[in-house]
Amino acid sequence: MSAPMHLCRSLNEVYLDNNATTPVLASAAAAVLQTMQQDFGNPSSSHSTGIKAKVALEQTRTLARQLLGADQGEIIFTSGATEGIQTSVISALEAIRARGLAGPKTLLLYGATEHKAVPESLKHWNTLLQVNATIQAIPVLSNGLLDLDALAALLPQAALVCTMAANNETGVRQDLTAIEQVIRRIKPDAYWLVDCVQALGKMSLQLAATSIDYAPFSGHKLYGPKGIGFLYVRAGAPYRPLITGGGQEGGLRSGTENLPGIAALKAIFTELLKTEQSAFCAEPTLWQYRSQLLSALKTVFPGLVLNSDAPYIIPTTLNFSVPGFFAKDILDLFDAAGIRVSSGSACSSKVTGSFVLDAMGLERWRSEGAIRLSFGPAMTAQECQEACERISGLAKVVRQHCLVLTDADPLNIPSDDGLYQFKYDACCSYLLICAQSRQAIIIDPVLPLAERFVNIIQGQGLALVAVLDTHLHDTANHAATLLRQLLAQNTAQDALGWPLAETQLTLGAYQLTRIATPGHSNQASSYLLSYRQTLKAAFVGDLLLPGGIGRTDMQGGDAVALQQSLQKLSQLVYPETLIFSSHDYAQRFVTTLQQAIAETPLLEPILAGSDLTEWQQSLNAQALLLQQASSHLCGLVEVSSQDAIALVQPSELPHLLNEQPLLVLDVREPYEQSAGALANYLPVKAEVLQLPLSRLCDAVLHDKLQVTQPLLLVCRSGNRSLLAARVLRRLGFTQLWNLQGGVALLS
Repeated sequence: MSAPMHLCRSLNEVYLDNNATTPVLASAAAAVLQTMQQDFGNPSSSHSTGIKAKVALEQTRTLARQLLGADQGEIIFTSGATEGIQTSVISALEAIRARGLAGPKTLLLYGATEHKAVPESLKHWNTLLQVNATIQAIPVLSNGLLDLDALAALLPQAALVCTMAANNETGVRQDLTAIEQVIRRIKPDAYWLVDCVQALGKMSLQLAATSIDYAPFSGHKLYGPKGIGFLYVRAGAPYRPLITGGGQEGGLRSGTENLPGIAALKAIFTELLKTEQSAFCAEPTLWQYRSQLLSALKTVFPGLVLNSDAPYIIPTTLNFSVPGFFAKDILDLFDAAGIRVSSGSACSSKVTGSFVLDAMGLERWRSEGAIRLSFGPAMTAQECQEACERISGLAKVVRQHCLVLTDADPLNIPSDDGLYQFKYDACCSYLLICAQSRQAIIIDPVLPLAERFVNIIQGQGLALVAVLDTHLHDTANHAATLLRQLLAQNTAQDALGWPLAETQLTLGAYQLTRIATPGHSNQASSYLLSYRQTLKAAFVGDLLLPGGIGRTDMQGGDAVALQQSLQKLSQLVYPETLIFSSHDYAQRFVTTLQQAIAETPLLEPILAGSDLTEWQQSLNAQALLLQQASSHLCGLVEVSSQDAIALVQPSELPHLLNEQPLLVLDVREPYEQSAGALANYLPVKAEVLQLPLSRLCDAVLHDKLQVTQPLLLVCRSGNRSLLAARVLRRLGFTQLWNLQGGVALLS
């Protein structure tokens, strides 16, 4: 097959995030190099070298017209889709203002699932040009299509309508014909902008046959380099240049043209226009690839739910969620195996969800767990097969680590002894396992993690001894109620789940005792954890937080009781005893009594027995701040400014590992470690300890790490290892290095 059939890359990864960007087509890369080194003329020059450049530029424009069916109107080369959107919005808004349509009664409409570049551009230029119109989203249906009835109701006041051809997250293909009929029937003089970034090469576009006024495109979404794009402007549509100067592009967009980028577009357009032996697949082939990829995904996640599906989508996008999984779980798993997909939501410590799926009205768990797998129209059968094999290979890893319920042999499932810390947003839940007795206790479960706990308990064949809450407010904990159905024995329990007949819970070498600690709530207990008769930790709910004190203004709160409970706790624990809370707003994971006193000056007078009036006012002020910040916060936490650690660049790693007797801590989760061993990425041989972030506190609890030990922390991106380093620094560890960029920059 000819060279243009191949992508210009040599990777050991499976790249399935083509809606974000694509590798450069080999023929396009060759055209860029040829233009940069040989055909490098300035199209504005009048000599032969310049003339040849001008001819090449116009040839590309002609190909674009053929491809889009745009025999009329303008094709203007830009730096990308964002510039095209800005230019279109400015042109339309200036025309709207000239027609006297400025003011809040005039509507600027955009689809609720549009790329943020569109509404943000509308907001910016609406203010800057002092049009001061009202910007309003057009609702979408549950399938992602625009609600045409809602659009029709808004159109009488609309001056500009912005929609998209295909959605970047879901792949939903809008019915442009139906949208056009509604717009031109109700408001024929409204300007219409259609974001076509995800459409080229994936769906037919005959722009001249429509009344679309503006259509921006981007090169790097279709195997071109970044920094090149083009804009279609319908003949007769108002146009105002965003960039003026030397008069290039017929005065429509000044600045010397990006001729290498335009040469790449020429190569891509040539491939798209081929009727046979093209690098680009026919639509039926793309649907076949999608079916194969979906089958592979279902071997890993049988409960997978599609968030968009045929017949409403282009075939190159798969957007799915898996019950019981957050997007970050799957993203980390895939990335460790060298499979590049993206999340439908921003990956951070705070679960935010996908605004696109939220606009479609889908359940919150689907929004928070959405994964986008996108392949390009130049995918080959071999690439599809490799992707399917790599994805299917993760089924064993998922079963091994109890990520989904399975009947697999329990011997294949690790059941390490000790404490596991789970987090959902700022909520903390804990699982204590005794591998010898095959028993477990869950503390402070939250509902989004309940299915994960069920999978672990049933998948490992554990006997669940108790499901404990540290405190309750006005209602029962639904997660705890659900999980108590798994208890090994149906014994009587108090409201917090403690077995009434027991004064101590024993799991092999672990002992758990409870003390009443009201104050934050009138139904509150703390649980003291001993290992081989030595006190190691305390689970205190929201009595004390990593960096703060629980509030007393919620239902059942009592400042006097809070003081008494804190005093009681301080008399029972050691200064270095690990203290676990049910919330962690500053990503600190754990604290100790001595650390809490150092970080929270208010705690010392409370423990000293100071009169209530001396600290009650401060506590109330903290509660007021919390109420203003969020109704869900249960205590005040301030992030310490002393969390800085030493950062290591990947290029420095060989020297550091050769010079320092470093222990490398792989703080990725076990399923990531199974999917891709860290030793495969390190430039030199080193001692590696697999210590997931969820097990970090257990390692400290069991003295598996020494505070003077030199440690290099590594994760996928450098973020979790940074958190781990901060936790260890606060616990007294002094020789800490963090690999900046993590495994991502080593791969």
